[in-house]
Amino acid sequence: MSRPAEYRLQTFRDDAQQEFAQRWATEARRRDLVVGPRRVRLAFGSDALAEALLPALLSRIEEPAGEPDVEMRLWESTTPLPWRDHDLAARGLLRGGQDDPVTIVHESGSTAVTVVASPPEEILYRVESAQALPWWERAAPLRPALSFALSSPDRALVHAGAVGNDRGGVLLGGPGGSGKTTTALAALDAGWRYVGDDYVLVDLGGTGPLARNLFGTAKLDAGHCARFANLAALAGPPPEDPEEKSVLDVALGRPGAVAAELELHAVVIPRITGGRSRHWPMGGAEALLALAPSTVFQMPYDEGQVVRLISRLVRRIPCFALGVGDDPGDLAGVLDDLLDRVA
Repeated sequence: MSRPAEYRLQTFRDDAQQEFAQRWATEARRRDLVVGPRRVRLAFGSDALAEALLPALLSRIEEPAGEPDVEMRLWESTTPLPWRDHDLAARGLLRGGQDDPVTIVHESGSTAVTVVASPPEEILYRVESAQALPWWERAAPLRPALSFALSSPDRALVHAGAVGNDRGGVLLGGPGGSGKTTTALAALDAGWRYVGDDYVLVDLGGTGPLARNLFGTAKLDAGHCARFANLAALAGPPPEDPEEKSVLDVALGRPGAVAAELELHAVVIPRITGGRSRHWPMGGAEALLALAPSTVFQMPYDEGQVVRLISRLVRRIPCFALGVGDDPGDLAGVLDDLLDRVA
């Protein structure tokens, strides 16, 4: 990984800590994000930034209590950055050397800069303007920062969805456009429990694998809005830009639907097939190839740890392909049949 010549990332971290201290004003801007065994204290340098980022996280937010595992300091800043685009590796990644154990992620689309040292007891997150944050950062905020804060050899943020009922849950994986959001929305529309449609925390640290909720939102494109009119009516106004999506606050629109966690009984890889929806067995290696690349592409920050975790997951529980047919109303029944078989 490259880094700016003659510039220590530790120096930027020290300067950023001082800048945040100048923005900090009140204890009222502290909130705790609780995901499973991890407590992350969010300290906002401005009310505007808290108002932009907290809504998607409210299902996991508590009042500050006890000592957190990690403190995340968040603020707005237009201070010039000491690196250029060509210094950055994939997805804005910038690593220091052995004598400079700092990792930085600079997301050009949102201007967000995440700074973390090892071990990640404190994480810094700065953006140029809360008002200018793009819709996707508001809908699923702080992904690199949460990946650092919550991950371990047994836990990882995975690009996948998860839904379930009283029998347990299924993990929905695959690249964008494969049908995982359609499947998650179909299950939600049928009254199933919802953990996420795009990002969940997979936890293998207990007796059974779990999918843990992070974001209480779902993202609907124009096709989803047409197929799921009841959910579209609960979502925000249609975006002016056709490339954007409507954001549904699931926790607000469907009270009680968001599950803090679900025990996973199967990995399900949706594929748009048309016709009638159906499922069939899939090998673990094929499921790994469907799940891992999009996660690694979007969050290449853990040097392959997430691939090892997904490899363990697909060996522990059965894997299935799911043919997403023409009628999304079929999908909940197909998933119910699948859970009946694995149970």
